[in-house]
Amino acid sequence: MSLGEWIGRRFWESRQFYSAYIALFIAISNWITIQYRLLLENIPILNAMFSNIWVFLVVATVVFTILSILGGHYIHRKRQFRIEQAVAIEENPYLYRAAPGKERDLMIPMGILQLDATEAILRANNMLTDEKKKQIDAFKNELKKLSQGLPIGAVPAASTTTARQGVEKRDNALA
Repeated sequence: MSLGEWIGRRFWESRQFYSAYIALFIAISNWITIQYRLLLENIPILNAMFSNIWVFLVVATVVFTILSILGGHYIHRKRQFRIEQAVAIEENPYLYRAAPGKERDLMIPMGILQLDATEAILRANNMLTDEKKKQIDAFKNELKKLSQGLPIGAVPAASTTTARQGVEKRDNALA
């Protein structure tokens, strides 16, 4: 591993740690300080309940930890995660295209060969019907499109341009 790559990886790791932990700690600290200073100190009933910032800190930590866990489970995991995965799938340029390399150069030709062999076996055993022949030909045509770098299926409109540009950049880099 080169020094530049090592530094790049450490930089990426520091960004991940910062965004996940340090920024969260700073945001929560700011929220607690602002709420205590602007809200709790100026409302007599709340000021009596939370006479010290440490009492408020403990109560806020317990309440918001419980709310965060419940919210993370019921909102993010049950609803938002599906949406995030759908968007990630639409952004994936290889969802409707074959990835260059082993998929395009090995797996797709092997799939075409398997379909040819299956067709020959069915024909030799007099089991090849017109319907099966159409299915095999449809699959072979799709695999041939993929082997040429063309998309198959319905490429989402939002990601078509991005996906095409990403595939062209990767293909050019590999050529």
